[in-house]
Amino acid sequence: MSGGGGLRRRLAVLGALGRLGLAEAAAYRASLAVWVLTTTFPLIALALWAGIARAGGPIGAYGEAEFVAYFVAAFLVRQLTASWVVWDLERQIRLGELSVLLLRPVHPLVHHVMTNLAALPLRLVLALPLAIVVLVAAGGIGVSTEPALLALVPLALVGGWILNFAIQAAIGCLAFWWQRSATLFEIWTCLFVVLSGYAVPTSLLPLGLDEVARLSPFHALLGFPVELLLGHLSPAEALDFLALQWGWVIVSVALARFAWGRGLRAYGAYGA
Repeated sequence: MSGGGGLRRRLAVLGALGRLGLAEAAAYRASLAVWVLTTTFPLIALALWAGIARAGGPIGAYGEAEFVAYFVAAFLVRQLTASWVVWDLERQIRLGELSVLLLRPVHPLVHHVMTNLAALPLRLVLALPLAIVVLVAAGGIGVSTEPALLALVPLALVGGWILNFAIQAAIGCLAFWWQRSATLFEIWTCLFVVLSGYAVPTSLLPLGLDEVARLSPFHALLGFPVELLLGHLSPAEALDFLALQWGWVIVSVALARFAWGRGLRAYGAYGA
């Protein structure tokens, strides 16, 4: 009975954190809407590449319609896998706010997981109308009709979200030693834009760089879920990339756990 009661208490705490995160997202919906609008880079890239394809013909396997489908899918995948824990964690460590979270009956990183996840529905509600407007103007989107591929899409999205969160958490934990750990994340973001398929499909990168990109965690974050959703992969390729993505998930989670454990030992709350 005590085990069942403990589980119910944990579920109640997680539910409360989820409701808190949803309430915060609703309260700051204006800033969340601004955040959604600042992540419309794929739609800007869409206009560029679709225009080039319209004027000069297909580029690789991508014509105008393929570019529209790709970048709208990239925009939506970005909304579903995004996180902001690196900035919250850095601030909490630097200002000593983490001390309060450490006193609560739930792990601080679990707190961040729940508050980040709780904002996903509202973020999607804000992003979908914009995506629909683009799709209506462009004439629709081609989504994979292969059941084997579609069945893997949820796993790829979950893997992308965990990978993004864990990498941000690991970088955020550097604030235990550095005051501005988020600066390193800005470098990571620059690499993400180039190598993930965010600015250009990885298959269109220069020879050699495309292979490196597709083996990197950047492609696992975005390019792979997008290609899977659009049916650009065979079932065998999809399974290989899914295994690679979840390999990166395991590595990133282990790195975040390590950084958190070592960081807590050094934590002095900056005088708090």
